[in-house]
Amino acid sequence: MIAIALPGFSGSTRGSADVCDPEVIGQIKQGESTKEDVKQLIGEPDKVEGALNQGELWKYSYEATTPSGRGSWSASKSSNSDNLGSGLVSMDKKNCNVYVYFEKNGVVRKVRESKVSGGSGFMK
Repeated sequence: MIAIALPGFSGSTRGSADVCDPEVIGQIKQGESTKEDVKQLIGEPDKVEGALNQGELWKYSYEATTPSGRGSWSASKSSNSDNLGSGLVSMDKKNCNVYVYFEKNGVVRKVRESKVSGGSGFMK
């Protein structure tokens, strides 16, 4: 049996990991923190939208995908035919989103967090 490594499955990230850190996000204070304070903590937002004519909504996202477990392609040769086996690649995913709502004066009105993590497997 021959095992072939799967190049390109080293994982990937997008965004700032600070978005997932409760200590960092906890420093954003409703009614006190300003846009500049938020930028200093977690950087420029990924997306800015108007929030019902009352100010702005800043969205921050972080996504990490890393392989977990061992997955590989395998090939075996029998006397009758060539058979390609398959490996199961398991991936751990972590998604964090932070939504910061600002009043027209640039002060934080509300902070909302959304976090999802888990694993998934797929055949290669």
